[in-house]
Amino acid sequence: MKQQRILSVIWITATVLFIVFVPQLRADEHAAPDKSDWVQTNGPYGGEILAFYAAPKGVLFAGTEGAGIFRSTDRGNTWTPVNTGLHFEPGEGFTGVTAFAQKGDTFYAGTRRTLYASTDGGNTWHPVSNFQEHESISGIVIIGDRIYVGTLNTGVWYSDDDGDSWLQVNDGFGPMLIRELSRIGTTLVAGAGDRVFRKRDNADELNAVHDDFVLGQIDAFAAMENLLYVGGRVRNGAGLFRSNDEGDSWTRIAVKEMAHTITTLAVFGEMLYAGTYGSGVFRSDDKGNSWTAANTGLTDRTVSTLLVVNEDTVFAGTAEGGIFRTMDGGDSWVEANTGLTNTTVGELAVIGKTIYAGISERLVHSVNGGNSWQPVQISSVPDEYLFSTLSVSDGVLYVGAIRFPPPDQGGVVGGVFRLDSESNALVQVLVNSKLTGIQCLEIVGTTFYIGTQRDGVFQWEQDSDPWATSLGLEGYFITALSVNGESIYAGTGEGQIYLNEGTGKSWKLINSTDMAQSSISGLRWVGSTLYASSWGKGVIRSVNGGDAWTPINDGLEDRAVVTMEVIGTELYVGTYGKGVFRWMPDKRWWEPIGPLRHQVLSLVVFDDFLYAGTGAGGVYKIRIEE
Repeated sequence: MKQQRILSVIWITATVLFIVFVPQLRADEHAAPDKSDWVQTNGPYGGEILAFYAAPKGVLFAGTEGAGIFRSTDRGNTWTPVNTGLHFEPGEGFTGVTAFAQKGDTFYAGTRRTLYASTDGGNTWHPVSNFQEHESISGIVIIGDRIYVGTLNTGVWYSDDDGDSWLQVNDGFGPMLIRELSRIGTTLVAGAGDRVFRKRDNADELNAVHDDFVLGQIDAFAAMENLLYVGGRVRNGAGLFRSNDEGDSWTRIAVKEMAHTITTLAVFGEMLYAGTYGSGVFRSDDKGNSWTAANTGLTDRTVSTLLVVNEDTVFAGTAEGGIFRTMDGGDSWVEANTGLTNTTVGELAVIGKTIYAGISERLVHSVNGGNSWQPVQISSVPDEYLFSTLSVSDGVLYVGAIRFPPPDQGGVVGGVFRLDSESNALVQVLVNSKLTGIQCLEIVGTTFYIGTQRDGVFQWEQDSDPWATSLGLEGYFITALSVNGESIYAGTGEGQIYLNEGTGKSWKLINSTDMAQSSISGLRWVGSTLYASSWGKGVIRSVNGGDAWTPINDGLEDRAVVTMEVIGTELYVGTYGKGVFRWMPDKRWWEPIGPLRHQVLSLVVFDDFLYAGTGAGGVYKIRIEE
């Protein structure tokens, strides 16, 4: 804040010098060379797949959201990351790779940031010169010697000199949000909002075609000989239309089997495949007149992209489960994710010799230190549950989950499940319509304390009444809980910390302004000291139960703290973009634990290794040095 008085200016200057130089001196004083590096474990495999491309000689490319590009040279049996040259943002990973194309020996990859090219088979990538910076690519089409690129902001661009220069297609409509770009013969077709545009090879601009279909949004194109298909969403589910005259007229195809939006279409010969948002894959062998569900073994039914290699082999890219492959035309699917790690691991827990990892709708475990991961059976849990938090009590794993029922069945519902170790399956212990979105779970003995999105804090005694008791704080987004004796501490998404001293619904605000407007990400006790972390203002601590707080951020290079864990008697934090730090109480200093560029969402220690669940990078581990 600017001050008007000279003394205030001097004070600000001195303060800035102190902030800049003193921490640096302390960093030099306490910094130690890294004794080991983080190693990515073998998974958990999977994640979000945005785009496919089949190159000659069985080489395949897969574009992901956050982990860049993966390449397979053995027809999808194994995958290897090929990201040299792609933009990487610490904490966010690689920008989403949304489209591929090939012209001669040059491969093109479109991302949510810009257009890249590779002339060495995908080993290295470089931004295409003279193309728009920070422009999200939605499609790449090659027609003859011309390269067309569709973007989400400025419409369609083309190049006739292999990308050295670019011109904008004169569409006559100004900037357009192009969601899909495809071709039928030598005619370019583009989907923008709920309309189809085309550009024939002798035209200079895109023109709107006849739009006697009722699509709320265009999400997919496909061409089969002289037929053009366009798919997307309509008011009552999936919508699919077909044209035999390049869009002059359209016929709606009945797709009553598909309950969700069509997200992608793929063609081989006269076989047409449709991927949907929630209903999986459908197949038609009569040009779309009739459809058959093809979902056996497809455990993730949210399909984002399809690639048909031949009449038997099809690849499906999904929102969470990675890549699936069928080798019988869609009759059965198996995961084809070996080597492909693009998972976001929000929760980690250890019981005995087993590490558990929560990945949205999936729960997996490893009994060999992360060398391999196997799924926990969730047949007893409805598909619409998302796992939001893990908690271990008395050697038993409990899972907090959020359910999103259909609109006609009410709002968000929360549930708690227990892992039955003998059957390796989750068993429901509490489902309560009042728990709208469980965010955190604290267990003390047989008492469960549950923080929710907007319904406040609840208490529930195991093996008692199936209804949890409200403890108040309704209207708050409860992001962290900690219990110490009779006292319950709750952190909110708005940066407050509240204390309930065992008096029903009575809460008092106890934190200072140090965390204001910064979501609380953790509340942890080490001995008699309470620590609180936040998304933006680092860590504070209290030695008197919350009556007074002190910031402790020296050495903490990133104050966007995502997770905080006490492991034994040591305190660790995972940050948005600077990795993991360990609190050194004798030095009052945060020690960095090796460089790790991914966003760190969860931490556990197992067998002398510290494990980190990351955003879009799976699980990493590092040996803890004494």
